[in-house]
Amino acid sequence: MKIVIKILLIISIFFIAKPSSAQIFSDDTLAVVKLLNSFRTTPSTLEFDLVLLKSSDTWRYFANSTFQLIFPIADYNYNNLKVELIPGSSDLTLTSPGVPPYKILAGTVANRIQIITLGPEKIEDSHVIPIDSVVKMGRFRITALDGTVIPDYVYWIRPITYYQAAAFKYDENNPVPPYIVVVDYEDNVEMSNAGENFISYSDDPTTPPIMSLEFFNARYIGNLKVNLWFKTYSEYHAQGFIIKRSVRLPENGEDLESMPDDAFTVGVANWRNPDYTAMLTAQFTSKIGREYGTVVDEVQYRGVEYIYRLYYENDAGEIVKLATRALTIPNAVIEYAQADPNPFSTQTKIRYFVRDDVSLTCVVYDRIGQLVAKLKDYDTGELLENKETKVGWHETIFSATDVTAQGSYDVVFIAYPINDPGVELSRAVVKVQLLRDKIR
Repeated sequence: MKIVIKILLIISIFFIAKPSSAQIFSDDTLAVVKLLNSFRTTPSTLEFDLVLLKSSDTWRYFANSTFQLIFPIADYNYNNLKVELIPGSSDLTLTSPGVPPYKILAGTVANRIQIITLGPEKIEDSHVIPIDSVVKMGRFRITALDGTVIPDYVYWIRPITYYQAAAFKYDENNPVPPYIVVVDYEDNVEMSNAGENFISYSDDPTTPPIMSLEFFNARYIGNLKVNLWFKTYSEYHAQGFIIKRSVRLPENGEDLESMPDDAFTVGVANWRNPDYTAMLTAQFTSKIGREYGTVVDEVQYRGVEYIYRLYYENDAGEIVKLATRALTIPNAVIEYAQADPNPFSTQTKIRYFVRDDVSLTCVVYDRIGQLVAKLKDYDTGELLENKETKVGWHETIFSATDVTAQGSYDVVFIAYPINDPGVELSRAVVKVQLLRDKIR
């Protein structure tokens, strides 16, 4: 390679010109190299993107580079680190069949992290980069070999012109930089020289993602069970999540968030418990949240308000509150029952919701309290007399016979929760009106 670097000491020094066919080189920035999307995926692992933006049409083919980074900690032990390119993350490794790919080497030296890119020898094998386009040189992973907590970010070691370097391959159709005295076709031309820098280096400007919660939900699903689930917007230094609960009477007007943490004495789920580790381990540091759950909590009492509080554990082992939710466990196990049509002329369908697994009876009484009919399950045809009925929606039909008198009737549901002997019964009454020879 025939390249002689000319250091421009004073403006009066005359430039040794390239033959007349050479174009005039512009001193504008040739490229910008950026560190982006840095975040710790675990306490001991940091990932980041290294990208190159071509900002000038002075060059076309990328040749090679040497980039050197450090942590913002004095006397850091770089021998404790493993540095690697995440497979498949570099645009530069995408070449045609039979063409030597770019080789990217990542590792450490005594006091820094070093990433080296080696390009093909031939210009026709080199990566063409259009102006204003971005090439992802790769996503890199730094891991502390002993599992210790790693810093949040890396930055370019300075001075830039001493530690950092990038080059393009000379194409005879491109201009020649003024600091180059002699250059041959396919030579690697540095984007900087000892006195001037025509490539810009940008540290990651990204604000570390905060621990942000999108929602935390609690829903009673019947049979004294509660479903709990939540979703994050982003996560920062969250190792895992914890759910605790307290209990109080429904009429208590205390603000949920003002309840002290020591009131939450029952542990529902903890990411350190092997039963919940897979479900509640956090992403540690992520700019994209995800949904967690569902955790199922089994409660004991009806007619009380259960208070659930969601926490996360940070990398310092501190337990940090995120949100608090409350729900009342209903006394009634039949929460909804409605007839349609009502009034009716021949029959009416009663739709009802059973909150728990129950033993259910459904009968019809007239206005003076006489038993008129025993109803059946609409789907199975089984008589609703101490029938085991599962949580959910159900239907039954009340049909008027030829001898059924016009007037009002009470459709009575009586339910005994199968799994809760503490509740004697739950009762629901639907009033229906029979109108003979009438149109609704």
